[in-house]
Amino acid sequence: MTDETAELRAAARALVMAPVLDRDGGAALTAARRHRVELAKVFADELGYRLDATRPNVVRLAKAVGPGHVARGLTTRSGRPFDRRRYAIVCLVLAVLEREGERTTAARLFREVAARAGDVSELAFSTDVAADRRAFVQAVQAVVDLGVLELAEGDEERFARGQEGGDALYRVDRDRLGLLPAVVVPPSLVATPAAMLAEPYPDTDDGRVRRRRHQVMRALVEQPVVYVEDLEPDEADYLRGQRARIERVLDERFGLTLEVRAEGWVAVDTDAELTDVRWPDYGTAETTALRLCDELRARRLRGDPPRWEHAEVVRFVAGLAAEYQGYWRRDTTDEAGAAALADEAIAVLEALRVAQRVDGALEARPATARFAAEPPEPAAPVPVQETLT
Repeated sequence: MTDETAELRAAARALVMAPVLDRDGGAALTAARRHRVELAKVFADELGYRLDATRPNVVRLAKAVGPGHVARGLTTRSGRPFDRRRYAIVCLVLAVLEREGERTTAARLFREVAARAGDVSELAFSTDVAADRRAFVQAVQAVVDLGVLELAEGDEERFARGQEGGDALYRVDRDRLGLLPAVVVPPSLVATPAAMLAEPYPDTDDGRVRRRRHQVMRALVEQPVVYVEDLEPDEADYLRGQRARIERVLDERFGLTLEVRAEGWVAVDTDAELTDVRWPDYGTAETTALRLCDELRARRLRGDPPRWEHAEVVRFVAGLAAEYQGYWRRDTTDEAGAAALADEAIAVLEALRVAQRVDGALEARPATARFAAEPPEPAAPVPVQETLT
């Protein structure tokens, strides 16, 4: 592989991992801009993604939804998933920023959001309600995490609590703001959210082939596991018939190796870089997820019922605290802590498509068989220090 080919592949991988590259991207941004023409062609031809490199300091890969996609959504800084109300406030914050300059404040955004909220049906919002102020700050923090705002000075928490003098100054990244929407049709031209994502493929042989190729490649590049049921029959036939070509593209363009099983396919990244969920790992939730996965496989081999009831899962997790004494988080030793840890671990398994919840119970998926846990080594005894008096 030539240096230029390796650089092109590294830039493609960087964009898959972080669809918006800016100055913080360093060498990846430089490579993406240098190879922007070829990258745009690769992403358009293979995945149906649009690459925008028109701005000097930012490159945006506008992705589209593929098979097996499960939206994770935004969360608060404490990890609580956003509800419809907070999503609406995020949209209002972004709308206000369209008319802001290079800097703005929390107080100014708060007033403008409150004024616009009055035009949104079923969205009650008041500057005098503490819960609305807190929801607003969480929405602003989400916009910060998206890179559109940067906290320059001030204290968001003091503003959230409504304390006197509490405010925050933000820098506005207008390039990121303009590139943030990744939709096929502008929102102002459609009647429903789904219409923004509708991809127009011509009803021709070429159009149908392009649709199948895009769907298959999106699933392989973006998803940790692609199951047969994720694909339409014609898409699965395309994958089987074009396997040699797909393997070549995955390897040359993205550094991925295709594995084929009866239940589906996995595009393996041996460098373990193309993920935002590293697993197996040594954290308490990640270790718990591995033990749950191991037990799910053991249950299947024993012939136990396929669904593992949630209460039983929590009891299993509670039992791990004694087994991993000296390694475990302290907030997981009581029943409430064990239940919270079980939910964290299950979320890891669901994100990686290794297991799934069915009517509240945990159920193995075929990829469960890929993982096994080793028993923990006993923790070293804590030396006793004698105090002489």
